[in-house]
Amino acid sequence: MSYTAEAVTLWVDDDVPSRMVWNGRRWRVSDRPTPIEDLAWSRVTHPPRVRGWRFQATNELGVSFVFDVIWSASDREWSLVRVYD
Repeated sequence: MSYTAEAVTLWVDDDVPSRMVWNGRRWRVSDRPTPIEDLAWSRVTHPPRVRGWRFQATNELGVSFVFDVIWSASDREWSLVRVYD
């Protein structure tokens, strides 16, 4: 499942995602988040400066997805850019 970028509310503890509100539901991070720059740009010699995370989160119904979120410094908000089921 992919997704068009949309603003989400993301809470961080010690600069690491812990909770999120997306699509009218609360999600708790349920695994160890990975910085996106470690994933997407490992083979690029001059990677872009992106602050983002990939993490699994679970809602109150027990449904889990993996999410990619990035920080937009210009908009000063987190954006959800991809959802994996």
